[in-house]
Amino acid sequence: MILNFTSIAISLVVIVPEESLAQHLAASPKAVSEELVAQIIQYEQQHQLGYYPALDYFIQNEVFDQDLIDAVRNIAWVVTGMVRNEVKIKLRPAFSNIKFENIQPLAYTMPTVRVTDTHKSEKLNEHFSLSTVKLNLIATLIQKVVDEQAARSFAGNLVYRWLKDSFSDLKITSTTVVN
Repeated sequence: MILNFTSIAISLVVIVPEESLAQHLAASPKAVSEELVAQIIQYEQQHQLGYYPALDYFIQNEVFDQDLIDAVRNIAWVVTGMVRNEVKIKLRPAFSNIKFENIQPLAYTMPTVRVTDTHKSEKLNEHFSLSTVKLNLIATLIQKVVDEQAARSFAGNLVYRWLKDSFSDLKITSTTVVN
């Protein structure tokens, strides 16, 4: 019997529960996110950008005061560390190897919210939530037979099953077999 090592790239978005964050953070991620969004909306209205840039744009252009930037960076550091540890601990028994390709708060990605959207405040609060993390990892399965579709489905199901109780929300956005 021959065993095959099948590597699968998995992308997912998780939301860390508020209760878990309250134990590790002095500032509320929700309060910091709401302040971020208020300042982002105000900045866009003043400068008429026509879109909402990613968080790095505002940090690099020193739009926010230093205390808010420090709060954002501290929360992002704690939250991504918590997610990395939880994923590593929970998935280690399910896969022979796990390699993190990328892990970052969703707030550091470009929002898809339009300036003219009537629900922009709610959508921006959701996007700039510092408790939401996007991660890409490569997980390796040991299988008897390599069926790419079955491997992708199996890996996605394993990730969901082993992580669903650790986070408030978990969405697997893609699974791809890596050669």
